[in-house]
Amino acid sequence: MLETSPYKPIIVAIDSLEHYSSQNEGMMRAVAALVEAATKFNHDFTQHGLHLKVFLSAETFPHLQENYISNTLKYVQSPLYLHWRPKDLIRLVCWRFDNFLKRSKRATIHGDVEWENFPSVRDKVWIPHFGEWITNGSNIREYTFPYVLRHTQLRPRQLIAVCNEIANHSDPLGTSNPTFPPELILSTVRDTEANLATEVLNAYKGTYPHIADIVMALTGLPSIFKGSDLDRVAKRSSRHFPRGDYFPSEFRRLVAELGIVGRVRKITSRGFVMADFEYAMDNRLSLQESDQCVIHPMFYRKLNVQIERKYAVYPFPEQFVADLQEMF
Repeated sequence: MLETSPYKPIIVAIDSLEHYSSQNEGMMRAVAALVEAATKFNHDFTQHGLHLKVFLSAETFPHLQENYISNTLKYVQSPLYLHWRPKDLIRLVCWRFDNFLKRSKRATIHGDVEWENFPSVRDKVWIPHFGEWITNGSNIREYTFPYVLRHTQLRPRQLIAVCNEIANHSDPLGTSNPTFPPELILSTVRDTEANLATEVLNAYKGTYPHIADIVMALTGLPSIFKGSDLDRVAKRSSRHFPRGDYFPSEFRRLVAELGIVGRVRKITSRGFVMADFEYAMDNRLSLQESDQCVIHPMFYRKLNVQIERKYAVYPFPEQFVADLQEMF
């Protein structure tokens, strides 16, 4: 490798595990040692064009950084957080759908799509099949793509799962140019929410063994509520925490970490609730008693949330909202 790398840089990537158990002391220390070893490796070999990258899941990185890596200033230098942008996500699902239609030898009206040109992707693939506008369950009119996307945590696999289900539930999929009516999109998104929420809880079961039971303490809350309500309902979850680990502040931290509860940033005159969630941030989201909080739309069915009919929650960071406004 060293003979080749000065002329053509080489990147060796170590992918993440499917599940980590933060309760497994040996595993967490081994992963922390891997991060530290990668830093030392890069210090010695980067100048030779040889790079070692370690990928870690969002579920485990905060715990490693806070509890196991011996010197974060030394061993965690400029971590790169993989946050997908709206144009990347819509291009991904449209490209997959376009390839599906071509492989199944259906005639399409797409023509030559310029995949690096967002208007081309939007106008030739997304809008002809998914439509431009939709009226949601709160009777608020919004663009179809943000509506679908806000029922995910901005992870590509989640958006793909929702769009696949929309296609699978569509009778016209066997036609040469399938279109998905608004009522189909609305019903499919509602039906898919619970499965996506369960997938998130499953990803954290190694970190929090009784996570599904713990978060059920949120059942029946309204979609928008005061932060002080979290301490009130947290008591319902106390028996599911390991003995001695239950504190109201720990419950707040947990529901924020999972991206179930976020903090209201702004409510627009049209009823759109702009909210910050930890999964779209590079650090912890600290929920205080005085905060105005929201439940993520993806968890409405799972937690039997009392939906505020005059609001639509947009769980997107500020730059993400700006990108969407530019796109549509």
